[in-house]
Amino acid sequence: MKKRVQIFFDFYVKSSIHVALAVVSFAFISLQVASQRPTYSLLIFIFCSAFFAYNFVKIYPIIKTKNSTNFPHLIFWLSFECGLASLYLFFKLTAAAQLIVFVGGILVLLYSVPFSQNKENLRNSKGWKMYLVVLTWILLTVGVPLAMTPTFDVNLFLQLMLIQSVYIFVAIIPFEIRDLAIDPSSLNTLPQRLGVFRAKILGWVLLSIALVLTFYFFGRITPFTLSTVLCFGLLAFFLARSTPNQSSYFSSFWVEAIPIVWAVTYYFID
Repeated sequence: MKKRVQIFFDFYVKSSIHVALAVVSFAFISLQVASQRPTYSLLIFIFCSAFFAYNFVKIYPIIKTKNSTNFPHLIFWLSFECGLASLYLFFKLTAAAQLIVFVGGILVLLYSVPFSQNKENLRNSKGWKMYLVVLTWILLTVGVPLAMTPTFDVNLFLQLMLIQSVYIFVAIIPFEIRDLAIDPSSLNTLPQRLGVFRAKILGWVLLSIALVLTFYFFGRITPFTLSTVLCFGLLAFFLARSTPNQSSYFSSFWVEAIPIVWAVTYYFID
């Protein structure tokens, strides 16, 4: 029984189901803050899009190198089905949301696929990785949900974009600390440039600034502010505990779980 649970848990994390739920959680928060009732079709679209995109990034290099050893067949077919579901639901989005999704799709391609045979993709280009991840998340977690509202609130978009961008930016640091031993120096990640401790300091400073802005934008005693305080605190804690020798699921499960906690907390406080 224990072995079966472990197999299921490994699949849940490694197949990107967990990170796709984190993306959906952010989108749910954006809709709640905009006082919009989330629709199942929109949340399913965001989940399927995130699931497909993350697995495309992981599986494309395997397909390109024609390496059939340990090929993730189940994840491949699940991703294919999610891609089809996303394509179907895409046509139920507003024109503005479709445009945002199109831009996000282009960014995912640039992140994964080299421009030419002699060039690297943007994921492996110096200093681009973190910013592309932040931007693609924001398009799907803030841009698409608000583009589905009757009136697109530019101020709210900018406020949520700023707060979620800071969170996502800082949440990437534990992953970069984890990968210090395997990331090539050409990636120019924050821990490579600043060192582990200074990267953590930068993360804490950014979280503090974003928290002050949250109080300013959304008030002191509101569901969004209270849930943000909790989850920024959790992220600051996990950032402090991040090491290059962290456990295999420290970042990929526990850090990725914080947006889910954020959404659940917001829902029950609201």
